[in-house]
Amino acid sequence: MSGESSRDKAKRFTLAGLSNMTAQTITHPIDVIKIRMQCQVEGGSRRTYRNMFSGLHLIAEKEGIRVLWGAGLLAALLREASFSTIRLGGYEEVKQWLEPGQHKTSIKFRTKILSGMCSGSLAALLTTPTDVVKVRLQSDQGRSYPTTMKLFAKIWREEGIRKGLWKGTQPNVIRAMIGTSVQVSSYDHTKNMLILYDVMGEGPLLHFISSSIAGFCTAAAYNPVDVVKSRMQAERSMTSAPRYKNTLQTLALIAREEGFRGWYKGWLPCWCRIAPHTCITFLVFEQLRVLAHLQPI
Repeated sequence: MSGESSRDKAKRFTLAGLSNMTAQTITHPIDVIKIRMQCQVEGGSRRTYRNMFSGLHLIAEKEGIRVLWGAGLLAALLREASFSTIRLGGYEEVKQWLEPGQHKTSIKFRTKILSGMCSGSLAALLTTPTDVVKVRLQSDQGRSYPTTMKLFAKIWREEGIRKGLWKGTQPNVIRAMIGTSVQVSSYDHTKNMLILYDVMGEGPLLHFISSSIAGFCTAAAYNPVDVVKSRMQAERSMTSAPRYKNTLQTLALIAREEGFRGWYKGWLPCWCRIAPHTCITFLVFEQLRVLAHLQPI
């Protein structure tokens, strides 16, 4: 990346967004059931979504199979076009800024983690409104909401900017820091270590293996804060005393009322979404980079 032209940087950011949008479109149904399961509170009433597979069947049966792709897809694509363009496109920018002139196989793992934390947190901070709208549309409440653009305006008008559009910013930023630092750094490091020690050469098989490892690590690392983010963003700010006030309070409340297992609610759909999403993202991203005459990650 040293000496990379402005045109190549623009290509890299654009391709980062396109690859994530491709992955989101394919894995969107799993994202819908993940949000539904994470927003489901234990207690009083019987759980609607008992597991991922029965949940997908129930949604298709009661709401129609189109809901699995229709619920919040536009908002999800807007999120990927903004959030993922910044986090994935900016990762290499930060990495080279922290260790200028270093060959990619020589960059320290801690530098890669820090790069992911920086690009992920900035991306989440700037694009939280798209995530709020996506979660609202994907949750059970989504059926009562208008179109994506009208929902942006509705939340702004009724709940405001800080308590509405930027609701859940804290867990969203923490989740993005954890997710990007684990996902992108583990892919980057696994791939370049396999190349460095002559285990495999550059190509789709290497990209698939590296992204599979990255997908598992990511799901394990950020599911608890993903649950917190989903709960906070799905809750409307129309009352003076919301149940979910901040990240630590929500983690404690979930642990007290639902046990520590509540932190990993929706883990299977989370992993089933993150694993293919990560694989598709990096496979597409690497192939697009070849077509655009850009160096691999």
